Amino acid sequence: MTRPSSADFEYVENIVCEAKSSFALGMKALPKDRRGYLFAIYAYSRMLDDIADCHEPREEKLKKLNEWRKKVTQLIEGKTSCAITRILYEAINRYALPKDEFYQLIDGMEADVLGPIHAPSWDVLYDYCRKVAVSVGLLSLPIFGRTDQGAQDFALELGYALQFTNILRDVVEDDQVGRLYLPKESLQKHQVERIASPNLNLVLSDVAVKTELHYKNAEKLLRQIGSTNLKPAVLMKQAYQKIFKKMQRRGWHQITPRMGLSKTEKAFLVMEFLRRHG
Repeated sequence: MTRPSSADFEYVENIVCEAKSSFALGMKALPKDRRGYLFAIYAYSRMLDDIADCHEPREEKLKKLNEWRKKVTQLIEGKTSCAITRILYEAINRYALPKDEFYQLIDGMEADVLGPIHAPSWDVLYDYCRKVAVSVGLLSLPIFGRTDQGAQDFALELGYALQFTNILRDVVEDDQVGRLYLPKESLQKHQVERIASPNLNLVLSDVAVKTELHYKNAEKLLRQIGSTNLKPAVLMKQAYQKIFKKMQRRGWHQITPRMGLSKTEKAFLVMEFLRRHG
């Protein structure tokens, strides 16, 4: 088994930088010697996500996801074949990452491919979010330096909050590829059949209530367990929560343009975080 090289770590870091995701903000709060392993987790997630979102036939997407499933099994056995698997194998052995979460991510992406997911029940939506969002948090915790139950509960609440925030801001983009992650219970209650409906804002408000609750639950847990070794997750929470609050202020009757943070907002967010948390 070949150990990861500096070129491997540079490769996964470039994937994160090119994605321009708010996820990258949280990594700024992680010690440099651990950051590369988190980059690899993100790169792994990004690879799977790109497969699910590409324009290839369903059979080809499923084939590629299955290839990654085999790669995960092989890397757990110590057989690595690329930069991502070399780094993840070292991370598993150094930080005891929960191996099943790698498979959970693939299961979530397969749900997107087999779907597409359209108006799921709340239960199905929560199961999907558990696989594609919470799994990333649970994989990251050992690298942060926290594996206690309180930190895992925090990762669960934060994962739901972040994924619901993404669902709220990506309604138009998801609709363009035939996906609708809004829960069927709310769609039926407000008689909404498509996103052009005048009552869509009522459905989005329902999801926003759940989103806000998960942010509050995450904050409550954080006060109980402390933020020691959770700074990357805290910074990520602040970034996504800022996006969520910007959408709230704009109002759920308006769903475009897609809400995000400017470079200036991100810079101030990081500076304020470092000022408070050091």
